[in-house]
Amino acid sequence: MKKYMWLLLAVFVLIIIGGCGMNNEQEKNLSPSEMNAEDLPDVPALQDEFTREFIQSTEPVREGYYPFLSKSKSFTMDFPQDMIVNNESHIVGPDNRSETITWGPSDRNLEVYPNFILHYYRGEPDEENSKNTIKLSHDRDLNFEDIKTNNETYLSIADYKFNEKLYSIAALSWSKYGEIQIGVSLMCEDNLEENQCQGNVDKEKENIIEILKTIDVIDNERK
Repeated sequence: MKKYMWLLLAVFVLIIIGGCGMNNEQEKNLSPSEMNAEDLPDVPALQDEFTREFIQSTEPVREGYYPFLSKSKSFTMDFPQDMIVNNESHIVGPDNRSETITWGPSDRNLEVYPNFILHYYRGEPDEENSKNTIKLSHDRDLNFEDIKTNNETYLSIADYKFNEKLYSIAALSWSKYGEIQIGVSLMCEDNLEENQCQGNVDKEKENIIEILKTIDVIDNERK
């Protein structure tokens, strides 16, 4: 009888362990948007309900960055953990042919506040026409510099100083599948001197370029 009871107990324990294993495996397969906020890393990109819809995994691709996929499934990138996507300004066009995404840091009390806006368009672009469109939108001539990326997508960047507190980066990211026209504004706090503002902007620009280098424009018509 004792032997029979021990056998039943062993089977019961194995069932419990197996069930826990299944739950753990199921949790691993869940996307962040399917998980509870309390089970996610305590970073703005995953704690913000709308932003985590773009994040593909709770595992960072590198320190401080998570894998990001646009809603139109048109491009991927490394997304900073301290930034959030603006829900109100987000637009996806018919048949995923276009998308507008705006994001920035969750903390607005920064010495330099960067704000990103991306306009995606499907289809192989004309590089020169696209750059001319960007120049017109910024109402100035821009000198684009080609930047080596981390993938097969091309990147060209120009920047300028709008005034002593406001700087801008204009960029074009493209592949044969589509293009993204990018604008990044960098606003300094009012209490910063001009030379302090410039130094902080220069550091922030380096971070921004590293982010833009990870953008990969992909084929969103793949099934």
